[in-house]
Amino acid sequence: MVKVVILAGGLGTRLGELTRNVPKPMIEIGGRPYLERVVESFAKRGLRDFVMLTGHLAEVIENHFGDGSRFGIHIDYSRERELLGTGGAIREARHLIGDRFILTFGDVYREFDYDRFVAEHREPSTAVYPKRTVGNMEIEGNVVVRYDKRAPELPYIDAGFSHMPAETIDMLPAEGACSFEEIVFTRLIAERRLTCEVVDQNFCDIGTADELARTRAMLEPS
Repeated sequence: MVKVVILAGGLGTRLGELTRNVPKPMIEIGGRPYLERVVESFAKRGLRDFVMLTGHLAEVIENHFGDGSRFGIHIDYSRERELLGTGGAIREARHLIGDRFILTFGDVYREFDYDRFVAEHREPSTAVYPKRTVGNMEIEGNVVVRYDKRAPELPYIDAGFSHMPAETIDMLPAEGACSFEEIVFTRLIAERRLTCEVVDQNFCDIGTADELARTRAMLEPS
């Protein structure tokens, strides 16, 4: 069984007052919390087993979704007690994740055939798209050959979701804050084991005020 692991514990500081009392993924868009749309995009493709990695205002997310049953899904939670980065948050949830997982972000939503992606990419894989303004990846065919968040000239950027075997979590340090992408992606690339699929740019993001405005324009009725 593939679990969908959603990173939803960030502070959302780039959105200022909007995230003072509401975690970023729970901002309402079109009359419903944005995170509902993210969850729904996987559930409608048959992926209904979730692990939510919460932190900032975790109780807002946990109280809203509960065990997931009213949404026709199952949810486990792993709550950060301190900021641990993407890697630390995933490491702390290792016991909940099982054998394979999709890793995604609570502030990124797209309609996509995730079930097909999982079936076709049994090896460690990530989705990428041609950069708009900055990049962080270079690829050769269907293999990622470089990942560097400090190299905006790179021609591709990660699309915010990947499919990983759970043993990749064991590549992380045993304690402390860390980045899953910077550690795991980099090691897999060195071993030429990180494959990729190029996807389109049709997605929604609410990471910044500009992105939130764009997403509202896309999802809210005029």
